[in-house]
Amino acid sequence: MNKLCLLTNLSSSDIAAWAQAIVSSIAIIVGAIVVFWQTRRARLELSEREARKLDGLVYLLIHLKESALEARAEKKSLQRLPLGHPTEPSKRFQELADEIQRFPLEAALAPVQIDSLLTIRRVVKGMLPYVDSEPELDLNSDNERIFQEYAEVLDGRILLFQEEADRLMKGKQMRHAVPRNWKSYRDSRS
Repeated sequence: MNKLCLLTNLSSSDIAAWAQAIVSSIAIIVGAIVVFWQTRRARLELSEREARKLDGLVYLLIHLKESALEARAEKKSLQRLPLGHPTEPSKRFQELADEIQRFPLEAALAPVQIDSLLTIRRVVKGMLPYVDSEPELDLNSDNERIFQEYAEVLDGRILLFQEEADRLMKGKQMRHAVPRNWKSYRDSRS
């Protein structure tokens, strides 16, 4: 008869075996929870670092767009800053455009970002004639419309990067595809 537990017919070695099995099961469950928690924490930290990179790119793009708008306004004004002046908006735009061109594609983390960076590089090249320091040539009345279309593309990419950074900060996975109908997607988000 069992002297340790009066309610069972188990011997003390059987009770020891059961106790060891229960403690081992609890240790395995606790170990699995710890590994899951550490893995999740590491993934969230990585997502946060990626989101911070995107936030930096967003700020660069916002400054690029603002400098383009300032340069465009300066180009239309009659009293302009002298060419080469350090605060001349077209010079600032050119500096930011150079930074965008040098931004490494390998720093982009997903196809959405690579596509956006390539689009932004094309837009920046296309905007140069509309914001450079040369006087406005009013031979083409579509200049303002074309400039605004470029600015809208920049707005859309800024919005895309901001949403992606928000997703990453919330611990969600990165999107790996650009919405098929980008314009209607952007309009629905406004």
